[in-house]
Amino acid sequence: MNKKLKTIIDDIFKMESIDLSAVVDAVKMRRNQLHTSSAHSLKIGERVSFAGRHGSTLKGVVEKIKIKYVLVRTDGGTRWNVPGSHLSKEAVNA
Repeated sequence: MNKKLKTIIDDIFKMESIDLSAVVDAVKMRRNQLHTSSAHSLKIGERVSFAGRHGSTLKGVVEKIKIKYVLVRTDGGTRWNVPGSHLSKEAVNA
């Protein structure tokens, strides 16, 4: 853990409830921004991978891009609604 992050965490433990609520709101807003920008960096038909339940890595194809989530059809045929920032682009085999 870097020094800046440690300082932030230490400050969080010193906060009152109202200040802590403001930090939680800011974290949620930033997480939404990351999901949205990541989702919109993908294209329909693109190959992606993500961590499924129980830590398994799943691979599939982007079917639909929503606001923050991406609908992915896995190689096994199941459909998953995945936050954009949880997806990794797969290298194209040449």
